[in-house]
Amino acid sequence: MSLTLNRQMHLMFCNGLELVKLYKQPILNEWDRILVQLQKAEKKSGRSTKMTIDFFSEHLFNLTINESMEVSLKGKIPDSLQTNQFVINLLENAVHKVIQSKKLQSHQDYQAIQYLFSMLSEYILTQPNYEQFTIGSFLKNLVSSNQLPIEWAAILTKRNDKFFVEQWFNNLSQSLFLENDEKTADSIYNLSELLLGEMPKEKQENYTVLPIPYENGTLLICTLRENASHSIPFITYALQVFQNGKESLIATKEEQQWKDSVIMFNENIMRSQTFNEACENITEGFVNYLPFERCALFSYSMNDQIGVGLFGHRLNNKAIQSITEEIGNLPVIQDSLQILQVFAQNMNYLQPVYVKDASLGFPEQYIKQFELQSVVIAPIFTSAHKLLGAAILDQGAGKEFKISQDTFSALIKFGQSAGEILQKYHIENPKQSKTEAIHFSPREIEVLKLMAEGASTSEAANSLNLSEYTVRDYISAIMQKMEAKNRTEAVARAIRDGQI
Repeated sequence: MSLTLNRQMHLMFCNGLELVKLYKQPILNEWDRILVQLQKAEKKSGRSTKMTIDFFSEHLFNLTINESMEVSLKGKIPDSLQTNQFVINLLENAVHKVIQSKKLQSHQDYQAIQYLFSMLSEYILTQPNYEQFTIGSFLKNLVSSNQLPIEWAAILTKRNDKFFVEQWFNNLSQSLFLENDEKTADSIYNLSELLLGEMPKEKQENYTVLPIPYENGTLLICTLRENASHSIPFITYALQVFQNGKESLIATKEEQQWKDSVIMFNENIMRSQTFNEACENITEGFVNYLPFERCALFSYSMNDQIGVGLFGHRLNNKAIQSITEEIGNLPVIQDSLQILQVFAQNMNYLQPVYVKDASLGFPEQYIKQFELQSVVIAPIFTSAHKLLGAAILDQGAGKEFKISQDTFSALIKFGQSAGEILQKYHIENPKQSKTEAIHFSPREIEVLKLMAEGASTSEAANSLNLSEYTVRDYISAIMQKMEAKNRTEAVARAIRDGQI
Protein backbone atom coordinates (compact mmCIF):
# COMPACT_ATOMS: atom_id res chain seq x y z
CA MET A 1 0.00 0.00 0.00
CA SER A 2 1.34 3.43 -0.96
CA LEU A 3 2.24 5.88 1.77
CA THR A 4 0.13 9.04 1.97
CA LEU A 5 0.69 12.45 3.49
CA ASN A 6 -2.31 11.85 5.75
CA ARG A 7 -0.73 8.64 7.08
CA GLN A 8 2.65 10.32 7.48
CA MET A 9 1.15 13.11 9.58
CA HIS A 10 -0.87 10.57 11.58
CA LEU A 11 2.40 8.78 12.39
CA MET A 12 3.77 12.11 13.64
CA PHE A 13 0.67 12.47 15.86
CA CYS A 14 1.10 8.90 17.16
CA ASN A 15 4.78 9.47 17.95
CA GLY A 16 3.85 12.47 20.07
CA LEU A 17 1.10 10.50 21.79
CA GLU A 18 3.44 7.60 22.62
CA LEU A 19 5.91 10.01 24.22
CA VAL A 20 3.19 11.62 26.32
CA LYS A 21 1.92 8.22 27.46
CA LEU A 22 5.44 7.10 28.29
CA TYR A 23 5.91 9.99 30.72
CA LYS A 24 2.33 10.20 31.99
CA GLN A 25 3.00 10.48 35.72
CA PRO A 26 5.83 13.06 35.53
CA ILE A 27 3.66 15.13 33.17
CA LEU A 28 0.69 14.99 35.56
CA ASN A 29 3.00 16.03 38.43
CA GLU A 30 4.30 19.00 36.43
CA TRP A 31 0.75 20.05 35.50
CA ASP A 32 -0.26 19.89 39.17
CA ARG A 33 2.73 22.06 40.05
CA ILE A 34 1.68 24.67 37.46
CA LEU A 35 -1.90 24.61 38.73
CA VAL A 36 -0.80 25.18 42.34
CA GLN A 37 1.31 28.16 41.27
CA LEU A 38 -1.57 29.70 39.33
CA GLN A 39 -3.98 29.18 42.21
CA LYS A 40 -1.56 30.67 44.73
CA ALA A 41 -1.11 33.70 42.51
CA GLU A 42 -4.92 33.87 42.14
CA LYS A 43 -4.63 34.02 38.38
CA LYS A 44 -7.88 34.09 36.42
CA SER A 45 -6.52 31.32 34.20
CA GLY A 46 -6.39 28.93 37.18
CA ARG A 47 -9.97 27.71 36.71
CA SER A 48 -9.66 27.06 32.96
CA THR A 49 -6.27 25.43 33.53
CA LYS A 50 -7.77 23.03 36.07
CA MET A 51 -10.61 22.13 33.71
CA THR A 52 -8.15 21.50 30.86
CA ILE A 53 -5.87 19.40 33.06
CA ASP A 54 -8.85 17.36 34.25
CA PHE A 55 -9.95 16.79 30.66
CA PHE A 56 -6.46 15.83 29.46
CA SER A 57 -5.91 13.61 32.51
CA GLU A 58 -9.04 11.65 31.69
CA HIS A 59 -8.81 11.50 27.89
CA LEU A 60 -5.37 12.43 26.50
CA PHE A 61 -3.55 9.43 27.97
CA ASN A 62 -6.36 7.12 26.83
CA LEU A 63 -6.32 8.13 23.18
CA THR A 64 -5.92 5.11 20.91
CA ILE A 65 -2.75 5.05 18.83
CA ASN A 66 -4.35 3.42 15.78
CA GLU A 67 -7.53 5.48 15.91
CA SER A 68 -8.10 9.02 14.69
CA MET A 69 -8.35 11.75 17.30
CA GLU A 70 -11.82 12.67 16.08
CA VAL A 71 -13.06 9.12 16.73
CA SER A 72 -11.33 8.83 20.13
CA LEU A 73 -12.68 12.16 21.41
CA LYS A 74 -16.10 11.98 19.76
CA GLY A 75 -18.75 13.04 22.25
CA LYS A 76 -16.20 13.40 25.09
CA ILE A 77 -15.64 17.15 25.04
CA PRO A 78 -18.16 18.65 27.46
CA ASP A 79 -19.87 21.94 26.62
CA SER A 80 -18.75 23.19 30.03
CA LEU A 81 -15.05 22.86 29.16
CA GLN A 82 -13.54 26.34 29.35
CA THR A 83 -10.09 26.48 27.84
CA ASN A 84 -8.07 28.57 25.43
CA GLN A 85 -4.89 28.52 23.38
CA PHE A 86 -2.80 30.03 26.20
CA VAL A 87 -3.71 27.24 28.62
CA ILE A 88 -3.08 24.49 26.06
CA ASN A 89 0.30 26.03 25.17
CA LEU A 90 1.15 26.22 28.88
CA LEU A 91 0.48 22.50 29.33
CA GLU A 92 2.35 21.63 26.13
CA ASN A 93 5.44 23.51 27.33
CA ALA A 94 5.28 21.51 30.56
CA VAL A 95 5.34 18.29 28.53
CA HIS A 96 8.46 19.46 26.66
CA LYS A 97 10.11 20.30 29.98
CA VAL A 98 9.41 16.85 31.42
CA ILE A 99 10.66 14.94 28.40
CA GLN A 100 13.77 17.07 28.10
CA SER A 101 14.58 16.31 31.74
CA LYS A 102 14.10 12.57 31.25
CA LYS A 103 16.07 12.06 28.06
CA LEU A 104 17.88 13.83 25.27
CA GLN A 105 14.88 15.06 23.34
CA SER A 106 15.45 15.04 19.59
CA HIS A 107 14.07 17.74 17.33
CA GLN A 108 11.73 15.16 15.84
CA ASP A 109 10.39 14.35 19.34
CA TYR A 110 9.82 18.04 19.93
CA GLN A 111 7.91 18.41 16.66
CA ALA A 112 5.82 15.28 17.31
CA ILE A 113 4.61 16.68 20.66
CA GLN A 114 4.10 20.09 19.11
CA TYR A 115 1.96 18.55 16.35
CA LEU A 116 -0.01 16.46 18.86
CA PHE A 117 -1.01 19.52 20.87
CA SER A 118 -1.64 21.54 17.72
CA MET A 119 -4.18 18.96 16.57
CA LEU A 120 -5.73 18.70 20.04
CA SER A 121 -6.03 22.46 20.25
CA GLU A 122 -7.61 22.75 16.81
CA TYR A 123 -10.16 20.03 17.57
CA ILE A 124 -11.08 21.18 21.07
CA LEU A 125 -11.38 24.88 20.25
CA THR A 126 -13.35 24.30 17.04
CA GLN A 127 -15.48 21.40 18.30
CA PRO A 128 -18.81 22.92 17.13
CA ASN A 129 -17.51 23.00 13.54
CA TYR A 130 -16.58 19.32 13.72
CA GLU A 131 -19.81 18.29 15.45
CA GLN A 132 -22.04 19.73 12.74
CA PHE A 133 -20.43 17.38 10.23
CA THR A 134 -21.12 14.20 12.18
CA ILE A 135 -23.89 11.98 10.85
CA GLY A 136 -25.55 12.03 14.29
CA SER A 137 -25.76 15.82 14.26
CA PHE A 138 -27.13 15.77 10.71
CA LEU A 139 -29.88 13.31 11.61
CA LYS A 140 -30.85 15.21 14.75
CA ASN A 141 -31.29 18.37 12.69
CA LEU A 142 -33.22 16.50 10.02
CA VAL A 143 -35.56 14.80 12.49
CA SER A 144 -36.21 17.94 14.56
CA SER A 145 -36.93 20.10 11.51
CA ASN A 146 -40.47 20.71 10.28
CA GLN A 147 -39.66 19.78 6.69
CA LEU A 148 -40.67 16.13 6.99
CA PRO A 149 -42.97 14.15 9.32
CA ILE A 150 -40.12 12.06 10.76
CA GLU A 151 -40.84 10.32 14.05
CA TRP A 152 -37.33 9.07 14.80
CA ALA A 153 -33.97 8.19 13.21
CA ALA A 154 -31.33 5.59 14.04
CA ILE A 155 -27.77 4.78 13.01
CA LEU A 156 -26.90 1.11 12.56
CA THR A 157 -23.55 -0.65 12.43
CA LYS A 158 -22.70 -4.28 11.75
CA ARG A 159 -20.40 -6.31 13.99
CA ASN A 160 -19.88 -10.07 13.99
CA ASP A 161 -22.79 -10.65 11.56
CA LYS A 162 -25.22 -8.75 13.79
CA PHE A 163 -26.73 -5.27 13.41
CA PHE A 164 -26.59 -2.83 16.32
CA VAL A 165 -28.26 0.52 16.95
CA GLU A 166 -25.50 3.04 17.70
CA GLN A 167 -27.74 6.12 18.06
CA TRP A 168 -31.53 6.48 18.21
CA PHE A 169 -33.37 9.73 18.82
CA ASN A 170 -36.78 11.30 18.27
CA ASN A 171 -37.96 14.58 16.76
CA LEU A 172 -37.18 16.34 20.05
CA SER A 173 -33.49 15.30 19.72
CA GLN A 174 -33.95 13.04 22.75
CA SER A 175 -32.14 9.70 22.92
CA LEU A 176 -34.60 6.81 22.90
CA PHE A 177 -32.15 4.47 24.62
CA LEU A 178 -32.89 3.50 28.18
CA GLU A 179 -30.02 2.84 30.61
CA ASN A 180 -28.00 -0.24 29.57
CA ASP A 181 -30.37 -0.65 26.65
CA GLU A 182 -29.11 -2.45 23.54
CA LYS A 183 -30.94 -2.98 20.29
CA THR A 184 -29.60 -5.71 18.04
CA ALA A 185 -30.88 -8.18 15.43
CA ASP A 186 -29.68 -10.54 12.72
CA SER A 187 -30.94 -8.35 9.86
CA ILE A 188 -31.83 -4.73 9.12
CA TYR A 189 -35.44 -5.73 8.56
CA ASN A 190 -35.72 -7.44 11.97
CA LEU A 191 -34.06 -4.49 13.68
CA SER A 192 -36.47 -2.10 11.94
CA GLU A 193 -39.40 -4.18 13.16
CA LEU A 194 -37.93 -4.21 16.66
CA LEU A 195 -37.72 -0.42 16.75
CA LEU A 196 -41.22 -0.02 15.29
CA GLY A 197 -42.47 -2.32 18.03
CA GLU A 198 -41.23 0.19 20.63
CA MET A 199 -43.74 2.77 19.35
CA PRO A 200 -47.32 3.05 20.62
CA LYS A 201 -49.57 0.58 18.82
CA GLU A 202 -51.81 3.32 17.38
CA LYS A 203 -48.76 4.73 15.54
CA GLN A 204 -47.22 1.51 14.32
CA GLU A 205 -49.70 1.01 11.48
CA ASN A 206 -49.25 4.57 10.17
CA TYR A 207 -45.44 4.63 10.12
CA THR A 208 -42.79 2.82 8.11
CA VAL A 209 -38.99 2.58 8.32
CA LEU A 210 -36.77 3.62 5.41
CA PRO A 211 -33.29 2.01 5.37
CA ILE A 212 -30.65 4.23 3.69
CA PRO A 213 -27.07 2.96 3.19
CA TYR A 214 -24.44 5.42 4.41
CA GLU A 215 -20.66 4.81 4.34
CA ASN A 216 -20.05 1.60 6.36
CA GLY A 217 -23.44 1.56 8.06
CA THR A 218 -27.16 2.09 7.55
CA LEU A 219 -29.53 4.89 8.54
CA LEU A 220 -33.11 4.12 9.57
CA ILE A 221 -35.69 6.88 9.08
CA CYS A 222 -39.15 6.37 10.57
CA THR A 223 -41.75 8.46 8.73
CA LEU A 224 -45.46 8.42 7.91
CA ARG A 225 -46.25 5.60 5.52
CA GLU A 226 -48.27 7.84 3.21
CA ASN A 227 -45.34 10.29 2.87
CA ALA A 228 -42.57 7.72 2.39
CA SER A 229 -42.33 8.04 -1.41
CA HIS A 230 -42.04 11.84 -1.15
CA SER A 231 -39.59 11.71 1.76
CA ILE A 232 -36.93 9.54 0.14
CA PRO A 233 -35.81 12.07 -2.56
CA PHE A 234 -35.65 14.89 0.02
CA ILE A 235 -33.66 12.81 2.52
CA THR A 236 -31.29 11.60 -0.20
CA TYR A 237 -30.69 15.16 -1.40
CA ALA A 238 -30.14 16.47 2.13
CA LEU A 239 -27.72 13.63 2.82
CA GLN A 240 -25.76 14.48 -0.34
CA VAL A 241 -25.52 18.15 0.68
CA PHE A 242 -24.28 17.06 4.10
CA GLN A 243 -21.71 14.71 2.54
CA ASN A 244 -20.44 17.49 0.26
CA GLY A 245 -19.94 19.74 3.29
CA LYS A 246 -18.16 16.97 5.17
CA GLU A 247 -15.84 16.33 2.23
CA SER A 248 -15.07 20.05 2.03
CA LEU A 249 -14.08 20.02 5.68
CA ILE A 250 -11.86 16.98 5.11
CA ALA A 251 -10.26 18.71 2.09
CA THR A 252 -9.58 21.79 4.21
CA LYS A 253 -7.95 19.64 6.90
CA GLU A 254 -5.80 17.88 4.31
CA GLU A 255 -4.71 21.24 2.93
CA GLN A 256 -3.73 22.28 6.42
CA GLN A 257 -1.80 19.04 6.82
CA TRP A 258 0.55 19.72 3.93
CA LYS A 259 1.05 23.24 5.24
CA ASP A 260 1.92 21.79 8.65
CA SER A 261 4.47 19.50 6.99
CA VAL A 262 6.04 22.50 5.22
CA ILE A 263 6.32 24.39 8.52
CA MET A 264 8.00 21.46 10.26
CA PHE A 265 10.36 20.92 7.32
CA ASN A 266 11.39 24.57 7.42
CA GLU A 267 11.96 24.43 11.18
CA ASN A 268 14.16 21.38 10.72
CA ILE A 269 16.40 22.66 7.92
CA MET A 270 16.84 26.09 9.53
CA ARG A 271 18.84 24.41 12.28
CA SER A 272 21.59 23.61 9.76
CA GLN A 273 24.97 25.13 10.58
CA THR A 274 27.03 23.78 7.68
CA PHE A 275 26.52 22.80 4.07
CA ASN A 276 26.72 19.11 4.97
CA GLU A 277 24.17 19.52 7.76
CA ALA A 278 21.86 21.30 5.33
CA CYS A 279 22.11 18.40 2.85
CA GLU A 280 21.48 15.88 5.61
CA ASN A 281 18.51 17.78 7.10
CA ILE A 282 16.96 18.34 3.68
CA THR A 283 17.08 14.68 2.66
CA GLU A 284 15.89 13.57 6.09
CA GLY A 285 13.08 16.14 6.00
CA PHE A 286 11.73 14.94 2.66
CA VAL A 287 11.31 11.50 4.25
CA ASN A 288 10.15 12.52 7.74
CA TYR A 289 7.49 15.01 6.67
CA LEU A 290 6.31 13.57 3.35
CA PRO A 291 5.18 10.05 2.35
CA PHE A 292 8.55 8.81 1.10
CA GLU A 293 11.06 6.23 2.35
CA ARG A 294 14.24 7.26 0.53
CA CYS A 295 15.73 10.52 -0.72
CA ALA A 296 18.83 11.39 -2.74
CA LEU A 297 19.93 15.01 -3.16
CA PHE A 298 21.77 16.16 -6.31
CA SER A 299 23.32 19.44 -7.40
CA TYR A 300 22.95 20.66 -10.98
CA SER A 301 25.08 22.74 -13.35
CA MET A 302 23.07 24.54 -16.03
CA ASN A 303 26.20 25.34 -18.01
CA ASP A 304 27.62 21.82 -18.15
CA GLN A 305 24.31 19.93 -17.85
CA ILE A 306 25.74 17.71 -15.10
CA GLY A 307 24.15 16.35 -11.92
CA VAL A 308 26.31 15.46 -8.92
CA GLY A 309 25.22 13.36 -5.93
CA LEU A 310 25.38 15.24 -2.62
CA PHE A 311 23.65 13.14 0.01
CA GLY A 312 21.38 10.15 0.44
CA HIS A 313 18.95 9.35 3.26
CA ARG A 314 18.20 5.64 3.80
CA LEU A 315 20.43 5.04 0.80
CA ASN A 316 24.12 4.19 0.50
CA ASN A 317 25.50 7.69 0.94
CA LYS A 318 28.87 6.89 -0.65
CA ALA A 319 27.09 5.43 -3.66
CA ILE A 320 25.04 8.62 -4.07
CA GLN A 321 28.09 10.88 -3.67
CA SER A 322 29.98 8.91 -6.30
CA ILE A 323 27.38 9.77 -8.97
CA THR A 324 28.28 12.35 -11.61
CA GLU A 325 25.86 12.11 -14.50
CA GLU A 326 25.18 14.07 -17.67
CA ILE A 327 21.57 15.24 -17.80
CA GLY A 328 21.36 13.91 -21.35
CA ASN A 329 21.39 10.43 -19.86
CA LEU A 330 18.29 11.28 -17.80
CA PRO A 331 15.59 12.05 -20.41
CA VAL A 332 12.85 12.69 -17.85
CA ILE A 333 14.87 15.45 -16.18
CA GLN A 334 16.15 16.80 -19.48
CA ASP A 335 12.60 17.21 -20.81
CA SER A 336 11.62 19.20 -17.70
CA LEU A 337 14.65 21.46 -18.04
CA GLN A 338 13.84 22.13 -21.68
CA ILE A 339 10.36 23.26 -20.64
CA LEU A 340 11.99 25.51 -18.06
CA GLN A 341 14.19 27.12 -20.71
CA VAL A 342 11.17 27.75 -22.97
CA PHE A 343 9.52 29.72 -20.19
CA ALA A 344 12.60 31.83 -19.51
CA GLN A 345 13.57 29.94 -16.36
CA ASN A 346 10.35 30.87 -14.56
CA MET A 347 10.20 28.54 -11.56
CA ASN A 348 6.40 28.47 -11.75
CA TYR A 349 6.82 26.04 -14.64
CA LEU A 350 9.35 23.82 -12.91
CA GLN A 351 7.14 21.26 -11.21
CA PRO A 352 7.89 17.95 -9.48
CA VAL A 353 7.94 15.04 -11.91
CA TYR A 354 6.30 11.73 -11.09
CA VAL A 355 7.72 8.71 -12.93
CA LYS A 356 5.66 5.55 -12.56
CA ASP A 357 8.38 3.35 -14.13
CA ALA A 358 11.90 4.63 -13.51
CA SER A 359 13.34 2.35 -16.21
CA LEU A 360 11.79 4.70 -18.81
CA GLY A 361 13.87 7.66 -17.68
CA PHE A 362 16.96 6.48 -15.81
CA PRO A 363 20.07 4.51 -16.84
CA GLU A 364 19.82 0.78 -16.23
CA GLN A 365 22.81 0.80 -13.87
CA TYR A 366 20.93 2.98 -11.35
CA ILE A 367 17.72 0.97 -11.73
CA LYS A 368 19.61 -2.15 -10.67
CA GLN A 369 21.88 -0.52 -8.09
CA PHE A 370 19.07 1.17 -6.16
CA GLU A 371 16.15 -1.10 -7.19
CA LEU A 372 14.17 1.82 -8.54
CA GLN A 373 10.53 1.48 -9.56
CA SER A 374 8.36 4.59 -9.14
CA VAL A 375 10.18 7.84 -8.33
CA VAL A 376 9.45 11.53 -7.85
CA ILE A 377 11.90 14.24 -8.92
CA ALA A 378 11.50 17.43 -6.87
CA PRO A 379 13.43 20.50 -8.11
CA ILE A 380 15.57 22.40 -5.58
CA PHE A 381 15.48 26.09 -6.46
CA THR A 382 15.55 29.62 -5.05
CA SER A 383 13.09 32.51 -5.23
CA ALA A 384 15.66 34.21 -7.51
CA HIS A 385 14.86 31.57 -10.15
CA LYS A 386 18.11 29.70 -9.71
CA LEU A 387 17.94 25.94 -10.06
CA LEU A 388 20.40 24.30 -7.66
CA GLY A 389 19.52 20.65 -8.09
CA ALA A 390 16.85 18.06 -7.34
CA ALA A 391 15.71 15.54 -4.76
CA ILE A 392 14.87 12.09 -6.10
CA LEU A 393 12.40 10.26 -3.88
CA ASP A 394 10.64 6.93 -3.68
CA GLN A 395 8.72 4.74 -1.23
CA GLY A 396 11.31 1.99 -1.03
CA ALA A 397 13.18 -0.47 -3.22
CA GLY A 398 11.06 -1.88 -6.03
CA LYS A 399 7.85 -0.14 -4.91
CA GLU A 400 5.30 1.37 -7.25
CA PHE A 401 3.21 4.25 -5.88
CA LYS A 402 1.25 7.38 -6.76
CA ILE A 403 1.30 10.83 -5.18
CA SER A 404 -1.68 12.98 -4.23
CA GLN A 405 -2.24 16.65 -5.01
CA ASP A 406 -1.46 17.72 -1.44
CA THR A 407 1.91 15.90 -1.57
CA PHE A 408 2.59 17.51 -4.93
CA SER A 409 1.89 20.96 -3.46
CA ALA A 410 4.14 20.28 -0.48
CA LEU A 411 6.99 19.13 -2.76
CA ILE A 412 7.08 22.51 -4.48
CA LYS A 413 7.36 24.33 -1.14
CA PHE A 414 9.95 21.87 0.15
CA GLY A 415 12.04 22.39 -2.99
CA GLN A 416 12.08 26.16 -2.64
CA SER A 417 12.79 26.05 1.11
CA ALA A 418 15.68 23.64 0.50
CA GLY A 419 17.05 25.89 -2.23
CA GLU A 420 16.89 28.97 -0.03
CA ILE A 421 18.72 27.33 2.87
CA LEU A 422 21.47 25.98 0.61
CA GLN A 423 21.88 29.35 -1.06
CA LYS A 424 21.78 31.19 2.26
CA TYR A 425 24.43 28.93 3.75
CA HIS A 426 26.67 29.34 0.75
CA ILE A 427 26.39 33.14 0.71
CA GLU A 428 26.24 34.07 4.38
CA ASN A 429 28.46 31.62 6.24
CA PRO A 430 31.85 33.32 6.54
CA LYS A 431 33.56 29.95 6.96
CA GLN A 432 32.25 28.88 3.57
CA SER A 433 34.30 30.66 0.90
CA LYS A 434 32.52 31.42 -2.31
CA THR A 435 34.10 29.67 -5.26
CA GLU A 436 33.62 32.80 -7.38
CA ALA A 437 36.18 34.52 -5.12
CA ILE A 438 38.64 31.62 -5.34
CA HIS A 439 41.31 31.71 -7.99
CA PHE A 440 42.01 28.39 -9.68
CA SER A 441 44.92 27.82 -12.00
CA PRO A 442 44.15 26.44 -15.48
CA ARG A 443 45.56 23.07 -14.40
CA GLU A 444 43.35 23.01 -11.27
CA ILE A 445 40.33 23.69 -13.47
CA GLU A 446 41.31 20.74 -15.66
CA VAL A 447 41.61 18.52 -12.59
CA LEU A 448 38.23 19.73 -11.29
CA LYS A 449 36.58 18.87 -14.60
CA LEU A 450 38.05 15.38 -14.58
CA MET A 451 36.89 14.94 -10.98
CA ALA A 452 33.38 15.97 -12.06
CA GLU A 453 33.48 13.32 -14.77
CA GLY A 454 34.24 10.72 -12.11
CA ALA A 455 37.84 10.10 -13.14
CA SER A 456 40.08 8.42 -10.59
CA THR A 457 43.44 9.89 -9.60
CA SER A 458 45.29 7.55 -11.95
CA GLU A 459 42.88 8.27 -14.81
CA ALA A 460 43.29 12.01 -14.32
CA ALA A 461 47.06 11.58 -14.25
CA ASN A 462 47.04 9.67 -17.53
CA SER A 463 44.75 12.20 -19.17
CA LEU A 464 46.94 15.15 -18.15
CA ASN A 465 50.28 13.37 -18.60
CA LEU A 466 51.12 13.97 -14.94
CA SER A 467 52.15 11.72 -12.10
CA GLU A 468 49.53 10.54 -9.61
CA TYR A 469 51.40 12.36 -6.84
CA THR A 470 51.11 15.66 -8.74
CA VAL A 471 47.38 15.14 -9.32
CA ARG A 472 46.89 14.36 -5.64
CA ASP A 473 48.64 17.65 -4.82
CA TYR A 474 46.27 19.51 -7.14
CA ILE A 475 43.24 17.80 -5.58
CA SER A 476 44.50 18.60 -2.09
CA ALA A 477 45.03 22.26 -3.05
CA ILE A 478 41.54 22.48 -4.57
CA MET A 479 39.85 21.02 -1.47
CA GLN A 480 41.87 23.29 0.79
CA LYS A 481 40.91 26.40 -1.17
CA MET A 482 37.23 25.43 -1.10
CA GLU A 483 37.33 24.14 2.48
CA ALA A 484 35.66 20.97 1.20
CA LYS A 485 35.71 17.76 3.21
CA ASN A 486 35.83 15.47 0.20
CA ARG A 487 36.13 15.43 -3.57
CA THR A 488 32.36 15.21 -4.08
CA GLU A 489 31.69 18.32 -2.04
CA ALA A 490 34.39 20.23 -3.96
CA VAL A 491 32.95 19.18 -7.31
CA ALA A 492 29.37 19.96 -6.23
CA ARG A 493 30.29 23.49 -5.15
CA ALA A 494 32.29 24.12 -8.30
CA ILE A 495 29.42 22.91 -10.48
CA ARG A 496 26.78 24.86 -8.58
CA ASP A 497 28.75 28.10 -8.89
CA GLY A 498 29.69 27.75 -12.52
CA GLN A 499 33.42 27.16 -12.05
CA ILE A 500 33.28 24.11 -14.27
